[in-house]
Amino acid sequence: MIREQVITELYHQADELNWELLPASEKKRQYQKWIEDSRVGGVLREFFDDHRMGTWIKDTPMKEYARAQEGFGSTAKYVRSRFPGPEVLIGQALGPEWIVVPNSVDDKPMHCLAATRESTRYVCWGRPNTFRDLIWAALNKAITMSERPLVIVTEQDGISVSANERATQAAIAEHCGLDLTHIHRRLQRT
Repeated sequence: MIREQVITELYHQADELNWELLPASEKKRQYQKWIEDSRVGGVLREFFDDHRMGTWIKDTPMKEYARAQEGFGSTAKYVRSRFPGPEVLIGQALGPEWIVVPNSVDDKPMHCLAATRESTRYVCWGRPNTFRDLIWAALNKAITMSERPLVIVTEQDGISVSANERATQAAIAEHCGLDLTHIHRRLQRT
């Protein structure tokens, strides 16, 4: 119950702060504010000293925050805003004739199999700062699948890819034999 209460409060505040858009220095300051906040640190003080509390906040709920916004992990039920599911993303990237293969959605990185009647392909997606991980995941699937994997770099308000970076990403994907697209997404209140 206490864990649920604290994570709910952390995620509520993180949502208000646009957590994923904050620079590292702001996040560091916010961890200290949470330690001092009666709704977070005040509740956790019975179980942790300040150092352990900060470590737990950073390495447990906040480490999972981005995954939770995708609907993954044990803390997903606590987020206030979530990205539309993979079905929406696949439709945007490949068109309405493509469906997400049941039970194929997973994370690290976020991925699934998408299919039409004639074809199945691996699709992975993530923020621009995960591009290297996305390429590696897609390359590992490329050797076993007949269709080229698709890498989707997801952008949102405040997180975008410059024209130069897009060109570099496109060149890397082409060199690796992968398809690439960029899609802008918006968080939706849950």
